[in-house]
Amino acid sequence: MCNIVAYDVTARDKSFKYFGVRGVGPGPGCGFLAGAVLQNRRKLAVLLLLLILQGLFVIYSTMKTSPTAQCNGSNCPVPTVTILHPISTRLRDLLLGTTAAPPPRQSSPASQTSATAVWTEEARAKWRTLKPKNWEELASAVFDYIEKPYAKCGKSMRIGGQADYKNRKFDGYKWVCLDPALGLLQTNSCLIYSFGVDHDWSFDDNVQRLQCEIHAFDPSIGQKDHKRSEHISFHNLGIGGRDETIQVRGRRWDVRTYQSVVSMLGHQRRTVHYLKVDVEGAEWDMFTQIFTSSPQLLQNVRQIGMEIHLAYDPRDRNAGLDRWREYLAVFQRLEAMGFRLFHSEMNPYTGAEKLFPTVSRRGSRVYELVWLYQP
Repeated sequence: MCNIVAYDVTARDKSFKYFGVRGVGPGPGCGFLAGAVLQNRRKLAVLLLLLILQGLFVIYSTMKTSPTAQCNGSNCPVPTVTILHPISTRLRDLLLGTTAAPPPRQSSPASQTSATAVWTEEARAKWRTLKPKNWEELASAVFDYIEKPYAKCGKSMRIGGQADYKNRKFDGYKWVCLDPALGLLQTNSCLIYSFGVDHDWSFDDNVQRLQCEIHAFDPSIGQKDHKRSEHISFHNLGIGGRDETIQVRGRRWDVRTYQSVVSMLGHQRRTVHYLKVDVEGAEWDMFTQIFTSSPQLLQNVRQIGMEIHLAYDPRDRNAGLDRWREYLAVFQRLEAMGFRLFHSEMNPYTGAEKLFPTVSRRGSRVYELVWLYQP
């Protein structure tokens, strides 16, 4: 802006008539000193008109480059389409919103389970139809898949996470691929499902900066259905293999299948751009039910970020064998539907151990996995 200092006397005063403009700071019309001795009012009027036009031009330029102000009043009209901020703006907001320190040794979304993990296309094709005959083959088949992610992503980001959450290591984050083919940033109606919160909202609160519609689910935190923010809706529901009500630690949990959740929200034809699953073991029943009753719903999913839990009870080897066959079957079905493993790492508070007394293969009980839909 410019400071305007005007000196004027009437036309009757022939001794001195002066109009001066002194600029302070950058901008159109600033940094100069102009003066003129005006002989009559007509010249003064012309100069004032020019200054007014210049001021209007500066105001117009400022309004043109400034972001549109948000309307918060009760009488504001409700837009039918969300105004989508530029991709660079949403990424900047997302980065600024992530305040927790990252865990050590986390530098890229590559496998952290095996530094030498290599899996050829021929080996993958053989694995997809593999039917292990014993514990040794079954454990190797499961860990071979988990430890060798191979899908490619040009632009990825770790979102969320809390340091020392419940006195544990950095946890709660998820890797997200931002490539255009997956559409997370290229739409004004991106949709995210977040199954499992456990009082850690860091992923949900940060990913909402991408202006996505987010639905979070968790029956274990004692909260009723509510709107957490403009973008986040919370549902007091759990996910599982069937619609039921169960008692857990004296509390009632309502559990629904994935198909029931999608129908409840009316999202049968919507694309789910990111499906986050962190449900402490219920993920297997969830996906087994999907493959049995509604596999077509997964064709609308673009990314799956899931914490998997591998159980083994040496007191019941036969039941354990069936359970691990289920693990392998879920992985094989995901591959058959076009989901490619992009990222794998052991959960921060677990490590590799000898899970089976009679099997030499070592592994973790908990992994963080991410699949990309790349059919």
